Amino acid sequence: MTTPPNVIILLGLAAIAAGIGDEVARQTSRRLGWLAAGPFVLLAASPLVPNYSIALGFSLDDALPLLGLLMMLPLVPWGRLRATYWAPTPGTTIALAGILTMIVAGLISAVLVGGELGDVVRLAIRGSGRWTFLLLIVVCVAVLGSTERSRLFSARVMALVGTFEAAFGLVAYFIGFPRNAGLEATRQSSVLFGEVPGRISGTLGISPNFTAAILMITILVSAGLALRTSERRERVAWWAAVVVQFAALTLTYTRVSLGLAIVALAILVLLRSRPILLLPIGAVLVPIAVFTPMLQRLVSDMPDRLALWTSAFLLMIDHPFFGVGAGQMAAAVAQEPERYRSTIFGQAWSTAHNTVLLAGAETGVLGAIGAILLNLGLAVIVIHVFLRAPRGPAGVLAVASALALGAFLAQGMVNNLFTVGVTGLFAAFLLGSQLLEARLPLDADGGTGIRPRGWSDLVPRWWRPAQDPLVPGGQDGGGVRPVQPDLLDAGDTRRAEA
Repeated sequence: MTTPPNVIILLGLAAIAAGIGDEVARQTSRRLGWLAAGPFVLLAASPLVPNYSIALGFSLDDALPLLGLLMMLPLVPWGRLRATYWAPTPGTTIALAGILTMIVAGLISAVLVGGELGDVVRLAIRGSGRWTFLLLIVVCVAVLGSTERSRLFSARVMALVGTFEAAFGLVAYFIGFPRNAGLEATRQSSVLFGEVPGRISGTLGISPNFTAAILMITILVSAGLALRTSERRERVAWWAAVVVQFAALTLTYTRVSLGLAIVALAILVLLRSRPILLLPIGAVLVPIAVFTPMLQRLVSDMPDRLALWTSAFLLMIDHPFFGVGAGQMAAAVAQEPERYRSTIFGQAWSTAHNTVLLAGAETGVLGAIGAILLNLGLAVIVIHVFLRAPRGPAGVLAVASALALGAFLAQGMVNNLFTVGVTGLFAAFLLGSQLLEARLPLDADGGTGIRPRGWSDLVPRWWRPAQDPLVPGGQDGGGVRPVQPDLLDAGDTRRAEA
């Protein structure tokens, strides 16, 4: 079987992206003296690489996060994770149960739906493999980045990525790039057709809805950074980043993301600062609303969600035990258009645009149950962090991150955010780096946090940042926070005292 030329080209581009990413990660870790800094940058920078499908469920934008995960795996003290203290526990437990349920549902669906071995592998990677990947990202990031310094670093990287995406999109909209890069052409049925150069999609190369989801998160994180700092120059810079990102978000013409971002930012500012800070955002939104078809888009373009939800629900009813296979909803609808495309609410021309219904349609009722548990668990985490965050600047970044994840979950009810690689990964990075608290028990050596050499030393040194790659945990630029003795069980306390 001959490999198509475009696959070879994409594999070459993935190798180039991985090579550049490796060098950036290595230099970042070396300069900061923190092993996880480079991999964190690769994860946060994943939206910068366009999404082009390669093979077996992998795409070009998977290059950086896969490399980042491979770099992090040897750094995590896996043998001590069972004793790790996670907070808030209830939400974490529910979300973990949900994602494990979805992994099992994906495996069952892949085995029963896929015919040949290649189909089984492809479906398993797109379903269970993707969820396993996100779970590993959350665990690694939460364990390696649990200190205040690492959270601040991760937030800044996310905010800078969002600002770059916004700037790229604004240049594409007002000036233009070759081949209309950075924009998605508007549909003829939309009021935007012929009125605007396109909808901002940034460097992702996919729907502006997903670019809007990224910007929605980074806007709130940037605002959290602005409200957190007491340095005037830094505060002005972050608010400028918020304004730029809001302008780009508006020109994606994604109604749900824009509405959620406005509400979440208003809540953040009203609770943590002065309402006058919302004036610069209004100064950007009002001219855009007046001089673009944004208002017409809000009131005239009829959403097709009811038709999409109906189509997904019918698929789940007809295939309740194993679904139609991960990533196969569009193909299943095309095979029986009379049953699934033509609904009483109109034509269903896309996938479910709902996290729960899409999981049910593609992996059966078990997958839908897992999606419900996952959303519920994450919602509990959001509420817990929002209510328990410290008052004053110390807790503002946590509140902003909780609002960002809450908005992401809400948009997931009208868009397929988790199953899209870059948006699901960005949310996983936000969750692990800002909202989960993972503390390891004190070491038997008295809590120095020195990580012993083990199997990870067999990993090639080509990506390691320093002459001695094993930085003591207590001196690591990010590091892991040891759990306090009063949070340990009796056995762990005895081991610490020994």
